[in-house]
Parts: sequence; C-alpha cells; structure tokens
Amino acid sequence: MKKIAALLIMCCMLVFGSVASAASGANFDANRVEADGYGVEPDNAGSAVQARLMARRAAIADAQRNLAEQIAGVQVNAETTVRDMQLASDVVTTRVSAVLKGAKVIEESYEDGAYHVVLALPVFGARNSLASVVLPSNPVKTEFPKALTPEPEENPYAPEYTPETTIEPTTHRVSGTYTGIIVDCTGLGLRTAMSPVIKTTSGEAIYGYKNLDSKKVIKNGMAGYAKNINGNVSRAGSNPLIVRAVGVDRYFNPVLSVADAKMVLEENELTHFLDNTAVVFIH
Repeated sequence: MKKIAALLIMCCMLVFGSVASAASGANFDANRVEADGYGVEPDNAGSAVQARLMARRAAIADAQRNLAEQIAGVQVNAETTVRDMQLASDVVTTRVSAVLKGAKVIEESYEDGAYHVVLALPVFGARNSLASVVLPSNPVKTEFPKALTPEPEENPYAPEYTPETTIEPTTHRVSGTYTGIIVDCTGLGLRTAMSPVIKTTSGEAIYGYKNLDSKKVIKNGMAGYAKNINGNVSRAGSNPLIVRAVGVDRYFNPVLSVADAKMVLEENELTHFLDNTAVVFIH
C-alpha cells in the first residue's frame, strides 16, 4: 500500500510540478533557473535508509534533466536562446553540462516513499553561473553613441494599444543626479533576456552588451526586471531617471524615443549609470 501511495503522490507531483517547471524558466529577480525533480523508493532497496537515499538520488537526477530543459529555453539575447548556442557549439554544450552538475538543492521533502527536490542554478555570477559559460568575453568596449539619428516621422514600433497603467516619467530633470534608469515597458510584451538592448525609434542601439565590461555583466547582469514600480527596482539606485518605452522591436527589445534616448545618454555622461548596469525594466 505504501508503494502504491507513493506512486500516486508522484503522479500528482509530476502532473502539477511539470506545469510549474515549464512556466518558471529563468527568474531574473531571484537570479536563478530552477526545476523540480521526483523520485520513488525502489522495491529492491536493502533498508529504509537506503531506499530513501535512492529516492533522493532519483529525484536529483530528474531535476537535473528538467533543469537542462529550463536552461535551454533561457534567452541569451533577443534572437538567441541557450539551446541555439548549444546546437551551434559543442564547447557551449560541455560548459553548460558542467555548471549544471553544480546546481544546488534549494528545497527538498519526503512523504510516503516519494522524494521531491528543487534544483537551482544562478543566472549571473562570476563563477558557476549560466552567464559565465554562455556570454562571450568583450575585451574592447564600444563607446556609447555621441549623436543620434533624428526621430522618424512616425514611430514604427508603436504598440497597438495604450496600456491602462504606466509609470510617471521623470518630468523635472535635474542633471547629474541620477543613479540609474527605469524603463517602463508596461503592456508592451517585453521579454526577459540575459543580454538586452535598448534602441531608439530610428533603430540605433544606445545600450547593449558591446558597451559594457563583460566581467561586470557576467557577475551582475545587464538589467533587472520588475513587474511594477513597487517591485525590486533597487538596482537603479535612490534617484533613478524614469522613461517610458514607446514600443518594442521585432526581437522584443525596448525602444525609446530619440529625445528620451538623448536624455539618457547625456545623463550617463555625468554619472555613468549605464556603465554600472544600473538599469531596470518594468514589464
């Protein structure tokens, strides 16, 4: 009966757990990718202790397989996932496999012969993170633009509708005081990525991986993501410059008006918040 009960529990866990696992992906706020794993005590275990240990090992192995799937779906940039990089390079595949083995158990439980674990791998971090094995070295930084192409007559990235709720942008500018930038992308369909790009309506990139110290990005990431202004926006500091994105491009990168992009670049010249990756996207 105990074995049957354990199998029933595990079936329920697999049905509901697989949905949660598939939906989780990379949690940029928590800086990790995580996945569930389940194991049931085998019939041929020598003792209760051995049976429980074998169930735990099976759960960890299951979680590693699920975590590998989660990692493969993480967006490195707007066009490329980790899976794309693995298909293109055996070296990347080997490196991802190596960090996967270092994933940590952050939760575990045992009930009626069934073991459940949650494995987590950091997205960013100087060592043993996903970023450390998929983001390339950037030995020479590209300078931020000094001049921008004028605004087009019509915004080619304009959304099809106006979101009901947006954040009040910075209206009274006090130059040289800003600690970071918050880009309001509410309702625009922005997607999270390890290496996002901020563009203008003229199609120019004003912020991207090529502009930054790759070691700093691998350690801390390029930007934070929050669901609203009350979320985790501390990355932008105590006095962030707030701008509203006017759309997203076909790769789901945020797009600013040329006027706002010019303001962001001018303020960055004074306090270097872009260089310090003090960037948060509200999505």
